[in-house]
Amino acid sequence: MAEMSEDILAHWLLTGGPAARDLRTAFQELIERLEGEGIPLLRTALNVDMLHPEMLAAMYTWQRGDRLVKRSDTPHGIQSTGMYQGSPFRALNEGETCIRRRLTGPEANLDSTEMEEFRELGATDYLAMALQRSDGDINRCSFATDQKGGFTDAQIARLDYLRPYVSIMAEVHGRARMTRTLLDLYLGTNAGPRIYEGQVKRGEGTVIHSVLFISDLRGFTKLSEELELTQITAVLNDYFEAIIGPVQAHGGEVLKMIGDGVLASFPIDTESETADICERALDAAELAIANLRILNRRRGRENKPPLECGIGLHVGDAIYGNVGAHDRLDFTVIGPAVNLCARLESLAGRLGEPIVCSADFAAQYATGLKSVGKHDLKNVNGAVEAFVPDV
Repeated sequence: MAEMSEDILAHWLLTGGPAARDLRTAFQELIERLEGEGIPLLRTALNVDMLHPEMLAAMYTWQRGDRLVKRSDTPHGIQSTGMYQGSPFRALNEGETCIRRRLTGPEANLDSTEMEEFRELGATDYLAMALQRSDGDINRCSFATDQKGGFTDAQIARLDYLRPYVSIMAEVHGRARMTRTLLDLYLGTNAGPRIYEGQVKRGEGTVIHSVLFISDLRGFTKLSEELELTQITAVLNDYFEAIIGPVQAHGGEVLKMIGDGVLASFPIDTESETADICERALDAAELAIANLRILNRRRGRENKPPLECGIGLHVGDAIYGNVGAHDRLDFTVIGPAVNLCARLESLAGRLGEPIVCSADFAAQYATGLKSVGKHDLKNVNGAVEAFVPDV
């Protein structure tokens, strides 16, 4: 076997593979390079663990006839299914490093439904390998061929030789995607990429013009005193799902969840789009309230008290940036506009209205809102005129 410095494919796996746009692209090129070396592949798969609240792993698959590698997500809980129990990947997870199954001839071993399916595709041989990671855990890959007689000893030796290099490529891409995903999930789809791209200096900020959206669950303190801790979590999950889904669907970004509150923004890039973005923000708020009504029908059937919230909407400028102590930072929006929006949400509770908008918002929205008078708001200079949907 050639030394790595003379091995074009091994060198590429350490340099070009990790530098590829994404793992799908890198895996696609790996397959093409293996076939270029004379290893006939019928189907390949690369399974990379994720750190995600709903997904366990990402699966990249290619089968002859496919133009491109396909990506699918594997949900948590698959370990209890029959498909997983009979999968060679299970054996890899339990400590095996390499599994081979001949699928034709006297040595055929069709010990699972998966192997039977491979043979029906025309495969003659199957090879699964553990890809060791730097943290001691593994990713997984597999290769199937329809070559008569299966893989040759030299082909298996070649795949085994390349295994640590494939491991490095998969881990580099897997960890990068994991980092981006976690930043997006916990910080938002705007703040996450900013931080990933290096905007981490404390005090860095940008003035942004946006529609601010603040929602708060009413009566949550009393409700939380009456529930067990696990029930509180379930209530909040239902509430956040009802609110956050419409915000994101209408182009907003959830900046943070504070207890039972949601802070979101709908960025405005040009003045000409302000009215449209205000409309989308109000649509999101109205849909969130409608979602709560639907949720409350279910809660009523379960003899549970209804959930109610107030939403404040305001158009204004705020600082969007990185603030905090030297060892604990937060990426958020701050400024008088955020304070005013929060006070409007509180006013919604006093007025018994689900949605209250500022005069600045109403001036941009133009129609469909009615004034409910001027009100003194805590820490806001002067009486503020408030508006509600005219329905």
